[in-house]
Amino acid sequence: MANILVVDDSPITRAMIMEFLQMLGHHVAGEAEDLAQTLAAYAAHRPGLVTLDLSMSRENGFTILRALRAVDPKAKVLIISGNSQPKIYEQLLAEGAAGFIAKPISIDALAAALAKVLAA
Repeated sequence: MANILVVDDSPITRAMIMEFLQMLGHHVAGEAEDLAQTLAAYAAHRPGLVTLDLSMSRENGFTILRALRAVDPKAKVLIISGNSQPKIYEQLLAEGAAGFIAKPISIDALAAALAKVLAA
């Protein structure tokens, strides 16, 4: 199972995602709510996957995705967002996101997305 960093500015959403991940047998490497915390946690834990909210109060997910990919071009990032416009999804993939899951998420949808992203 994967070692996963959870990035979302909502403590409730982070807790839910972490609980889902643990229920699915994954290890939560840490959590972050902004760019600085994300980069520090990534450097400390080198997770196999990062789940990343696209719309956050301080930085948007694009900024964090770009920063992660600059630090580690092979970083796997699964975007979790309420914005499911095809154009946004295509841009995220072009910038290196490994996948996308729309909010609100369910444990089944998360399991399916993780299986796809981790298999790649």
